[in-house]
Amino acid sequence: MMRNTIFGILCLFVVMNISCKKDDKNDIDNSMRKKAVELRITFGSNYATYGVNFGLQVASIDGGLNNSFRFDGITSTPSILKDASITHQAEMSPISSSSQSIKTSMPVSTFSIATIAANLTENSTPLTAKYEFYIDGKKTAEKSLSFQSNDYAAKVLIFDVSNPSKLTEN
Repeated sequence: MMRNTIFGILCLFVVMNISCKKDDKNDIDNSMRKKAVELRITFGSNYATYGVNFGLQVASIDGGLNNSFRFDGITSTPSILKDASITHQAEMSPISSSSQSIKTSMPVSTFSIATIAANLTENSTPLTAKYEFYIDGKKTAEKSLSFQSNDYAAKVLIFDVSNPSKLTEN
């Protein structure tokens, strides 16, 4: 009887251990698909003659985004808050620095940025901007964009954490 009890306890321990490992694997899979993201933007030399509006959006594959989420490094205003997606807006007019760093305050699955640039002086030369995306301090993707004066069309970049070397431009 004692032998059967010990065997039963060992079997229960093995089953529980295997179950826990499956949960850990799911946690690892989710953590691989969600990371804190940093975006560094470097503007061309004529940055002070432009203003920009940013639409910043993040999404999470398993929800978990909440009101405490923020974009560090930029003053932004929340406009849409959902469990799986958060949108903020930010404005700089004129652009005050040639470089800007924006970090997510928690891990996300995607980071999208829509940029509208407006020239503040007549006959401005086009504004160039280089967007570099980082995960864990390592640059994974970059894209250069050019904004023509008097052209107020938004340019959108979408960064997917699960495929960090690729940027989608809309």
